[in-house]
Amino acid sequence: MERGGDDEWSAWLDYDGDDGPSLPEGSSVDPEQPSVEEGSGDPEEQTQKNTRGRSKRNDITKMVSEGKKMEIEYNHYGQHWGTGGTAKVTRIGAWVRTNIPLRDITWPKVSQDLKNQLWEHIKVAFDVPDTDKRMTIAKGGDRWKDWKSTLTEGIFTFKDVAPHLLEKPPKLYEKIINLQEWREFVDSRLSPEFGVKRKRAQESRACNLYPHRTGRGGVRMIQEQMEKEFGHQITEFDRSEIWKRSRTKSNGEVEGPTAEVVKR
Repeated sequence: MERGGDDEWSAWLDYDGDDGPSLPEGSSVDPEQPSVEEGSGDPEEQTQKNTRGRSKRNDITKMVSEGKKMEIEYNHYGQHWGTGGTAKVTRIGAWVRTNIPLRDITWPKVSQDLKNQLWEHIKVAFDVPDTDKRMTIAKGGDRWKDWKSTLTEGIFTFKDVAPHLLEKPPKLYEKIINLQEWREFVDSRLSPEFGVKRKRAQESRACNLYPHRTGRGGVRMIQEQMEKEFGHQITEFDRSEIWKRSRTKSNGEVEGPTAEVVKR
């Protein structure tokens, strides 16, 4: 088995799950953790390089210290969006990675106390109504699941070509992932039981002929972009246009079966 391509290595070693996530106040994480750069192609011959690391979003930290809160915009569906919405999702992702133990369990089994702490953390920094609690906690589950999926992808990328990289957590997370928890997580992902589950999920995914490419923003981000283009809020979106945009690559290309549908 050959090692993964540049994108796979970058996603594992320099992984920054959000676009510039913030870190909770008081976090001991060093935002300038070095990452590993490819050397001659031999997994054993890696060199260190300094990277920007994750953004601490000092603007939000400063607002909190001054007793201020960032405002959140909502569309007519009750979904948050815009700069405040993006910052909120970023902060949620940073909090769950730092405070929710890395375990092989599902989000419903995470204690309600931790979920309530997440909500209180968000209320301190953002001007949100109490009705937003359920959505905030659900988004926390999404970000936690996405993070574990990214780590799992890295585990399977390197388990044969560079198993030494799995002895410790990824460089960027060495200070927030407990070593014992990490090893237990790796073992759980490499277990026969998880192998069966993973294969079943891969087979199901292979049946999806028209995968979306919206990233973490989802359809909501596409709708926001369309409203910016039109200069006003849209009450009823063209579903065919949403479908097309959600499956178009960032360079404007559509591939495979999707291209055939778009031509119709």
